[in-house]
Amino acid sequence: MGSWLGGSSGPDPLMVLLVVVLLVRFILWSCLGTYIDHRLAQPPPQPRKAKQE
Repeated sequence: MGSWLGGSSGPDPLMVLLVVVLLVRFILWSCLGTYIDHRLAQPPPQPRKAKQE
């Protein structure tokens, strides 16, 4: 706990938070891009024809 109070033996907590936020943003952006590409590659659903009795 001493490193948090003044001894700078580890990385800056704000820098760690920034890196984590950027990493999560990149992962979410990649997943969203893949999902959009997948949706655009599918043909649109065909409308169902009404049953004639």
